[in-house]
Amino acid sequence: MKKYGLVLLLILVIGFTAGCLGGNGSTTTSSPTASPQMEHTSSTTTTTSVPGTTTTHPPTEGPRGTTTETLLAEVSGIKQFTYTSSAEVSMLVTVKQANLTQRDNVTLAITETGYIDFESWSAGMNITTKIAPHRPPAASSRVIIRNVTYIRTPMGWTKATDPAAAGFVWRYNLVSLARKYLQRTPNERENGEKLVLRYRLDDGDVRALATMYLTTTGNTVVTVKGGILELYFEAGRLVGGRLSFSATIKTSIDDPTIGKMTITQDGSWSETVTITSVNEKRKVEEPST
Repeated sequence: MKKYGLVLLLILVIGFTAGCLGGNGSTTTSSPTASPQMEHTSSTTTTTSVPGTTTTHPPTEGPRGTTTETLLAEVSGIKQFTYTSSAEVSMLVTVKQANLTQRDNVTLAITETGYIDFESWSAGMNITTKIAPHRPPAASSRVIIRNVTYIRTPMGWTKATDPAAAGFVWRYNLVSLARKYLQRTPNERENGEKLVLRYRLDDGDVRALATMYLTTTGNTVVTVKGGILELYFEAGRLVGGRLSFSATIKTSIDDPTIGKMTITQDGSWSETVTITSVNEKRKVEEPST
């Protein structure tokens, strides 16, 4: 996109490497250190609470008489889990400045490995973002200790005190979403070697996901077009899932150097998550800032 390409790609890279930092918390920065270390310890199973309110619906049948009530009980027993995820973002990006309009297709691939602990309210993630075409990948790490989020970029560790950043992770990880939606009757069901339950996401959930993943400034209008949550079960255990939605993101920029412009991103987000372990306790250390 010529001279606007760098501006756009900078916005995208900042957004995806910052992840859940948001824009309202105070921050501090230190020199880069190694990725967060998470050490294994033993764990026993207990039921943990989930942020937000829930509504109970009648259980529905799965393979061999398994009900969503049974599946919910199993998922509610998850205290810690590790996962890998792979997301793809495809967007038509339109940049308007004065009488000039330019358009380009942008594709991003985001891979993530992480650990989430509902017992100690700690988490650690390593994220790699690739912007096509012909852009080097951007790597970052994130550590969450209760309501405080730390993120490592090439500039160093940054600490955000805005509790909404951590709250997003606790509310919108796959296990928390499963706990919420398993209390409802699925919109679709596929019975096979793997049980697939498919739900239409609430508009509020789609908007929260689109706002956190695809916006970087306050001067942004988000319009969502729908969202789907898929939950995958094997032998009654949650083994993964998929999140997908479409959105239009309109960002207004008024900068003394580049002037006024409007950037519109119109596209889709699709993320597949695989759970790699459950209830294996790890220690997440707070980074030094």
